[in-house]
Amino acid sequence: MRNINLHQLATFQVVAKHSSYVRAAEELHFSQPAVSAQIRQLEESLGVKLFDKIGRRTHLTRAGEELYLYSQKIFLLIDEALDTMEALRSPHYGRLSVGADTTVGTYVIPKYLGKFRQIYPEVEIALEVFNHNYLVDALVNNRIDMGIMGRVPKDVPLFVAPFVANELVIVAPPTHRLVNCERVPLTDLAREHFLMREIGSGTRAALEEVFHEAGLPLLVSMQVGNNSAIKQGVQAGLGIALISRVALDMELETNRLALLDVEGFPVMRQWRLLHLKEKNLSATARAFKLFLLQHANVPYNEVPLLKTRPHRPEAI
Repeated sequence: MRNINLHQLATFQVVAKHSSYVRAAEELHFSQPAVSAQIRQLEESLGVKLFDKIGRRTHLTRAGEELYLYSQKIFLLIDEALDTMEALRSPHYGRLSVGADTTVGTYVIPKYLGKFRQIYPEVEIALEVFNHNYLVDALVNNRIDMGIMGRVPKDVPLFVAPFVANELVIVAPPTHRLVNCERVPLTDLAREHFLMREIGSGTRAALEEVFHEAGLPLLVSMQVGNNSAIKQGVQAGLGIALISRVALDMELETNRLALLDVEGFPVMRQWRLLHLKEKNLSATARAFKLFLLQHANVPYNEVPLLKTRPHRPEAI
């Protein structure tokens, strides 16, 4: 059985189609003995006779009829596989799986994905939004093509490139005592209670680092799992918070939150594009990577679109 090959099956199909070794040899540009040898080897591998020669005509046996049906299915699947491989060589018809940490995945990446989708409308896109630890796990275990995050994990062979800046600011209710104060010392903030993201959050790690380097205590009033809940908590007077500036447009415009002018703030961080160095990115993933790198630090509404795109490749 292990000696069966596609060449033998293809020869078998042509003989079955013409019911003739001679005509099969003519179509395949082989000698008739070469065609007969291929069929004989196939019969020996299968342990059955595939053809009966009655007079001048060649007829399929029952085993030959069954094999002919299966060979048609086999070559149909091969054609479909080749068609799929051809399509995957184009970035326009693949799948894209992107992971992003909570803030960039909620407020930044969807806008870029929208622009990318306008260029590649038939691409299937999956966006997974995680905190830092889950994102690293998804990246390392190859569940996503690439990730967008702030802190780069150590001891993992990664391609890393800067994407967009992440400005972290201190927010408080508009009635807070420090609103409109200039250059508030960090020591004053050490008396305030903070709403914090969960352990593993990049924003939490940034705030802890600032207070640790200053040798000051960090008072935590509540741990909250997402930015929306943190903003609601700050508005309700439960504390102040460090949060990305990109998440605050609506709240600042409607005066529901206010920025505090604190020494050492805003803290500037960088979101980065990452993928495993050893990962073979698909054509679609490579196109998205190039798209992001070409427009790194460019506002999404200024990202130009391509005017044309190629047609879907024909099946092989």
